[in-house]
Amino acid sequence: MTLLGFFAFFLFCLAGIINGSYAFPLKSIKGWQFENIFLNYAVWAFLILPWLFFFILYPHALDVYQQASIRDIGILLIGGLLFGVGQICFTLALRMIGLGLSFVLNIGIGTGLGFLAPLVFLHSHQLATAFGLVTILGTVLIIAGLIFCFVAGRHRNRKQHKTSPFKKENYLPGVMLAATAGIFSAGQNFTFASTASMQTLALHLGVPSLAAANVIWPMFLLFASIPYIAYMLYLHKKEQSFQVYQWRTSVRYIPIAFVMGLFWYGSLILYSLGSHYIGKLGPVIGWPLFMVTIILTSNFWGWRHGEWTAVGRKIFRQFKWGIGLLVIAVVVLALSVMLAH
Repeated sequence: MTLLGFFAFFLFCLAGIINGSYAFPLKSIKGWQFENIFLNYAVWAFLILPWLFFFILYPHALDVYQQASIRDIGILLIGGLLFGVGQICFTLALRMIGLGLSFVLNIGIGTGLGFLAPLVFLHSHQLATAFGLVTILGTVLIIAGLIFCFVAGRHRNRKQHKTSPFKKENYLPGVMLAATAGIFSAGQNFTFASTASMQTLALHLGVPSLAAANVIWPMFLLFASIPYIAYMLYLHKKEQSFQVYQWRTSVRYIPIAFVMGLFWYGSLILYSLGSHYIGKLGPVIGWPLFMVTIILTSNFWGWRHGEWTAVGRKIFRQFKWGIGLLVIAVVVLALSVMLAH
């Protein structure tokens, strides 16, 4: 591996650590409701920060979108809208089944499909090769890991439902929501891989490489914000949450929402830059490395906040087996790149 490859590997891991920590500040917000937190987070993560970052690096950013093909804009539109729906599902899952398990299901499924979809649709000629077969093996390991995590999580909820904030009846809906979010997370990486021509166009227009690597995100996240922010505004009206915004709480919590948005979008910047350094296979190589670091980081925070306390060694051992299989699967997927032609 070249020095540039090592640097890309570092960027993927750092991006995963940041992304896996973005929901951590939720524990310190007591005066706002669910929809207050995530509306403010979305405004920063989906709208302000992507466009601000892009315009700072390249003031004529809109030129890239004006010259992009209808195909690429269409992919950004569909991918962004679906991703926005997936993010709604994920935020609901966080409330139903907790930080650790939500991230495992979301990221586990997102890793398998996010790695496999670019391979099948963009590099299908390699499916029958050793590279393709090893990739399929990695996907099977991910499914096995998810089964262990699902069983452990179900047992945890049965054991803790009397004292846990996670209600027993919310477990299966929470799992389905996290799984749906994982599917649409995979669509995020497929969108990124499918619109690589926009990065090439940006470079030809003189856009700096860092901005070119992230060229799709402002428009993609703009589309993603439509269903997401609409849903949060609906919850504001339904729960009468607008009255929660008072000077005393807003001064304290808007900066926290900003940090959440900065962590989440900052991880995309680092991931995109790492993929840019690797080239065409960047989304295939980088995605699993990005995802596994998110899994490990988010479950570290979940463990630190007692989401798996008092469940018994057997249940926690099942969960660790699931995590272990997911880690092995991602290593297999990463190593399979060595077999690519």
